[in-house]
Amino acid sequence: MITRLAGATLAAVALLCAPPAQAVFRLYLAADGDDARDGRSAATAIRTLARADRLLQAHAPREDIEIRIAPGTYRGQQVLWTYLNGHRISFLPTPGAGTRPVFDGGGSAGTWFELRSAAGASKLQFRYLTVTNYWLGIDLVGDRNDPAGGWNGYNEVRNLRFVRIGGRYGAGPAPYSYAAVRLINSRYNGLYDNHFESIENPGEYSGYLHAIYLAHGASANRIERNRFVAVNGDAIRTRDGADANRMADNVFDRAGKRAAYSDWYCIERCTLPRPECPSAGNVFRDNRVGDGYYGAVPSTLLFGADDACGALAEPRLIESGTVRD
Repeated sequence: MITRLAGATLAAVALLCAPPAQAVFRLYLAADGDDARDGRSAATAIRTLARADRLLQAHAPREDIEIRIAPGTYRGQQVLWTYLNGHRISFLPTPGAGTRPVFDGGGSAGTWFELRSAAGASKLQFRYLTVTNYWLGIDLVGDRNDPAGGWNGYNEVRNLRFVRIGGRYGAGPAPYSYAAVRLINSRYNGLYDNHFESIENPGEYSGYLHAIYLAHGASANRIERNRFVAVNGDAIRTRDGADANRMADNVFDRAGKRAAYSDWYCIERCTLPRPECPSAGNVFRDNRVGDGYYGAVPSTLLFGADDACGALAEPRLIESGTVRD
């Protein structure tokens, strides 16, 4: 009896001492939602991410945020996201959803989701969504001219499908797109278990496009367990001091114009506010690489001289465990 009482007492104390469940501020989206509503429940769901951003600006919550997205097709949406509060902001399906929400640009849209912030940790999280028929998918942009600071980061893109992205499938400010996911001075991000398929520019512009493009200080990112299919530019490209990125356990199938992964910097005929430099310390490990989009290509390729900005403290690329299919 004493043992039972002692056990019950300890259990009660543990329950009393347990931290309270963390508060979460939620908004709900539905394909048939109405942006005149408040979005605070499934019954009052709004329709667009742009409306969700405005509502968050009005409410200014100080806790984690979830944008719960009901199954359905959301057509033509584009958002320049502005609300950040230092906490996690998640874009994910409603619980128990049997199918993914689909954001479909319809062939005439530009960028689906854009963030322009140099305020440090932005903590955006995207999960189990499909993005299709856009010029560019997700664009996370810090200050490209401030490589020592001016970054955003600690974002995560997990289990998304990017299908039919690029100049062939959307309309942007140029006839060619740059990426399905572009990181400009955006750091400490994770891109895990995503599927990239038919990431294509018109043929004469294929070299401009990448499934994942990391540039101008986009460093310390992890790109793991993704699949790249039919990408007519190099599937992953680093540029200009995009250092210490880890690319591991990915699969490349008909992906790459010159290589599956390449590092490049603007070498000549450049009108830039500062010189560009090669990246360093990137890791390409345990990836499966088939042919490129137009035929056989090497797994990795480095453009330009390694010492263009002086001797590097570490190699530009550390490659190991590549399996050629």
